[in-house]
Amino acid sequence: MSESRSRPRAVKNMFWVAVLLLVLGQQWSGFWSDDTLVFGFLPAPLFYHVVVSLAAVVMWWVGTVVAWPDDTRDAKDSGGGQGGGPSVNEPSSTEGVS
Repeated sequence: MSESRSRPRAVKNMFWVAVLLLVLGQQWSGFWSDDTLVFGFLPAPLFYHVVVSLAAVVMWWVGTVVAWPDDTRDAKDSGGGQGGGPSVNEPSSTEGVS
């Protein structure tokens, strides 16, 4: 993995801090006693957890972009990778051998 293609350490650290804040926010019980209806039908605690769940989806997508190891992209770009078998479009080295 080359240093020029790796993500800055500060960006990865900010991502993990945001994940920690999301986990702490999910545990917050401030709305449990609230009887307010959001949009006229959705209880506030349920709405809060819907928002936290959607934020988690976005956070993990950002995590795949920001904090995912670069070595998997390097292996794909260089033609290497796991499996080692030929792709569908590559001819097999044993074709025509009887």
